Amino acid sequence: MQPIQLSIFSEIHRLRQVVVHRPGPEVDLMVPAMMEKLLFDDILFGDHARAEHDEFRQVLARVAEEVLDVQDLFQEALADESVRLAFIDDLQHLVDLPEATCTLLKTFSASDLGASVITGIPWPDMAHHMHWMREFEYRLRPIPNLLFMRDPTSVVGDGYSVNAMATIAREREPLILSYIFRHHPRLRHLTEHDKWFDQVTPLLRGEIKMPMSLEGGDILVLSDKVLAVGCSERSSTDAIHHLAESLRAHHQEAGNSFEHLLMVLMPNKRSAMHLDTIFTHINHGECLVYPPYFTDGSRELLNVVKIDLRHEELRFTTRPNLLTVLKEVGIELKPIFCGGNDYIMQQREQWTDGANAFALAPGAIVSYSRNMATAEQLSNNGYRVLTAQELIPDPSINLLDGNKYMIMLKSGELSRARGGPRCMTMPLSRVQ
Repeated sequence: MQPIQLSIFSEIHRLRQVVVHRPGPEVDLMVPAMMEKLLFDDILFGDHARAEHDEFRQVLARVAEEVLDVQDLFQEALADESVRLAFIDDLQHLVDLPEATCTLLKTFSASDLGASVITGIPWPDMAHHMHWMREFEYRLRPIPNLLFMRDPTSVVGDGYSVNAMATIAREREPLILSYIFRHHPRLRHLTEHDKWFDQVTPLLRGEIKMPMSLEGGDILVLSDKVLAVGCSERSSTDAIHHLAESLRAHHQEAGNSFEHLLMVLMPNKRSAMHLDTIFTHINHGECLVYPPYFTDGSRELLNVVKIDLRHEELRFTTRPNLLTVLKEVGIELKPIFCGGNDYIMQQREQWTDGANAFALAPGAIVSYSRNMATAEQLSNNGYRVLTAQELIPDPSINLLDGNKYMIMLKSGELSRARGGPRCMTMPLSRVQ
């Protein structure tokens, strides 16, 4: 197997390799009483969610050389018995698993362990493991949020971060990704020097008690010099400063790495849990935004802390409006409004991830079909709007021909999980 070389220096360069996760039995095991704890606003119809995700993968494959599933990578990373035993020990330490459950896991093959850690393990008779409030206890609870591959790990430049999730519901995910990056045959060439941020390792070593939360939905690589990072309900100021210091140190050593980190001060709202729910880069000179947060004169305009990484110490300047600050560092973007020009539709479609587009290549983006006002606004800006059903069977449509495309995905189930196309992807490499 060929090693995977990490390379993300843009949100819009042509997609080469990307990791996703097809929603499996873990979404079928979720009951209404678990929704809030597992960060869902509804339970999903698994078969329909899987059909929609399969369509999504086919769209990605029209451009990407490889569309990989995290569960396959994890199972392959666990091929060696010593790695499996080490993972079970770390998992026990992380989530305080009972010894009996660990003993059971140690009998599993790599395939069974990799599947069970994601899908969960119910008790044989769940009725005897129900609280009086009708909350289930699982032998090992499912982790349905792994559908949103963007968050537990991020590739930034030619390195990566092992993020720390803000909620207990997702604490297992960075551990899974950490093992993939360290033990998968195609990624184990990476060293500690390739890691920008890691809160999992010091937590397991007992070096820290409480990790600093940082999630990938808040990290946008806008050029080979500029990152934008949301300081949100999911990503803390301390974590962003830690990431900035790591990037600054690398800049001092290499002299040719990132120069600016733009920390966007986000509202503490469920609707804007990550930066990529309100802002995505979609083409040279274009971005998709939720307008109230990026329009001068708006009462909701977001401030930005501009962090200069080029000196012996970090330098901070506070400025209003991300679009203005981007222009100052050489990135001028025209905003296209999620929801169009209607304030009601802007709110409705931002809630259903109208601003969370994913770029396959410059100007070739994927979004949800239910965001019709956003689609109309993109059409008005020169995008050819196609459904995935029109694209997939037609080999004559070339998404790399230099024209602009918006591919609309069926999203009756996936959109109910509160994450869009960018949320569901973790690119490993892009090429110009």
